[in-house]
Amino acid sequence: MDSRYLLIFLLLLPAVEGLVIGEERPSLLDTVVITNEKWPDCIAAVEYAHNMDGVILQTHGDRLDPTVESLVKAIAPKRIVIVGGPLAVSYDVEKRLKSYGDVIRVWGPTRVETREEVLKRVDEKKDLVLVNGTNFREALEVISWGYSPLYCFINIYDPEDVVRVYREDGIVELYSFKSRRLIGQYPRKYVLEIPGKILVLGRSPDMDVKFTNNRYIAKFGYKLLDLEGVPLDPSCGYLVVVEENTPSGVLLSRYLDIPVVYSSEDLEKEGVISFEKDPINSSVTVAVDILVLKRTLELYRRSGDLKQALYEAKTQLWSKNIPVERYNIPYPCLEMYVDGNFK
Repeated sequence: MDSRYLLIFLLLLPAVEGLVIGEERPSLLDTVVITNEKWPDCIAAVEYAHNMDGVILQTHGDRLDPTVESLVKAIAPKRIVIVGGPLAVSYDVEKRLKSYGDVIRVWGPTRVETREEVLKRVDEKKDLVLVNGTNFREALEVISWGYSPLYCFINIYDPEDVVRVYREDGIVELYSFKSRRLIGQYPRKYVLEIPGKILVLGRSPDMDVKFTNNRYIAKFGYKLLDLEGVPLDPSCGYLVVVEENTPSGVLLSRYLDIPVVYSSEDLEKEGVISFEKDPINSSVTVAVDILVLKRTLELYRRSGDLKQALYEAKTQLWSKNIPVERYNIPYPCLEMYVDGNFK
């Protein structure tokens, strides 16, 4: 062999030996759930993601956020579950995600049906409570008390602004008095007139639910839950604080098993876990938190040294391009998580 070609072969040999044809990268997590940047589908997916030991990443509805894409690539999941229809998460996003794992989509025509479809895939269901599907605070209130929200739509109209036509076939037509345009057609049982208001239950889910935390929804025959607030006495001294722009924080509260509350200025800053007020960035932070939790627990089972396990977990994940600098879980919460899962 010509000595020049032999030299080139020897120089390339180490790189060639480092490649294994057909080898699959190990998954850091089996399941990654993708939703858009709005809160309803993210909240709808929390129980499913937790049961699957996965994470939720939010992205733009019409394009895959680069940071999210990078994290999905690093995780190398076995399955990617899109929660939401093609109007919520586009086919272009779905096509791009197929580069990183098997993709399935769980959805319905509206957030109401999407939530129902997700619940069908959850084995252990908590008590369901009907909430206004456009009110994040009502949904979170239900979650903070250990219930599971089920969405519906409730609309309230001024009788002086709406013309009602009660048809013989049981359908009620509502028209705007000013524009004379049709507002909608509804079954008679979903339209209720009370003094000074017309209530319309725009969509009632096809599931067995008896309770609600909305006083107007309760007028349609549901029992009103008396929820006055969340007891702020977690055993580790911390709370997860979320709002419309940080809904993935609910998933972290499930992993840590500590209370979740709506954003409040009254809470002590040192006693809360909060996130940047951006749904995509906060979902990445939550995903990193969960990845670090899981890897730390795995390493702790081998070594018995929690601080060393945390350091090694961050180092290992950093080497896999996980942005561990986002990790923000207080050490007492980590200790509680490890104690609760160590067997």
